[in-house]
Amino acid sequence: MSVIDDLTRIAKGQIGNNGSKYRKWFYNRTSDYYGVNWCAVFISWLFNQVNGLDKYMIKTDGAGTVARLSDGKYGKWYEPNEITPKEGDIVMFRWGGSYTDKYHSDHLGYVYYADSSYIYTVEGNTGSNSADYSTVMYKQYSKTNGVINGYYRPYYNQKEEKEMNFKKGDKSDGVLAYKSLLQQGQKLGIIKSKVDSTNGFGGGTYKATLEVQKKFKLEQDGVAGKNTITALRNAINKELDNIKKAVVNATIDILKKEIS
Repeated sequence: MSVIDDLTRIAKGQIGNNGSKYRKWFYNRTSDYYGVNWCAVFISWLFNQVNGLDKYMIKTDGAGTVARLSDGKYGKWYEPNEITPKEGDIVMFRWGGSYTDKYHSDHLGYVYYADSSYIYTVEGNTGSNSADYSTVMYKQYSKTNGVINGYYRPYYNQKEEKEMNFKKGDKSDGVLAYKSLLQQGQKLGIIKSKVDSTNGFGGGTYKATLEVQKKFKLEQDGVAGKNTITALRNAINKELDNIKKAVVNATIDILKKEIS
């Protein structure tokens, strides 16, 4: 399981949220910081979930500042036509105007997928002109869309992008990310076992791993390798998709009743 996999999974899990928890976290407040735009706050929060601040980017609430202060240190800035965007990139948008500062951006988002024509993003502070009514949303753009100002690509650790095997007693950022995946699976009803509260691969994590392996007919060795993690991630994504479809269908039914 790679850092990019974790970022994408976590980002998708935030769809529909408003800015409250992200602003509280960023500004270290018990109450919301109303009226404050939070697209960069969301990206900072996202990378903090994988211990990526001051590793892949700086912590900032400014859209342009992400690349301006991280370029060359934690990652690299690219003009829109310099690279082929891919999962894990941060895309910067500029709504208009002419600036001498190439990094100047009005908005940004996390790229979770790209094909030959489009990029697909998860973005905070989206869907409303009011920061207090905007949410985390899926968006897509043509790669040639003029609002794309550029891309920031973090220097992801190559070791973290290779297959990892986690076993009882292990302690690492990867183990914590895997435990987060198990917790999400438990909340969605995919597994029943609760993960232990230790900072490593403890007994609860071992039990949950065995449950995943049994459920998906994998070798039951209690070691979280590629097959175990992939099976769990696919099940989570499927369940999240089912939830989204159910919400959409319920909304359509409500609208039909209101119209009729």
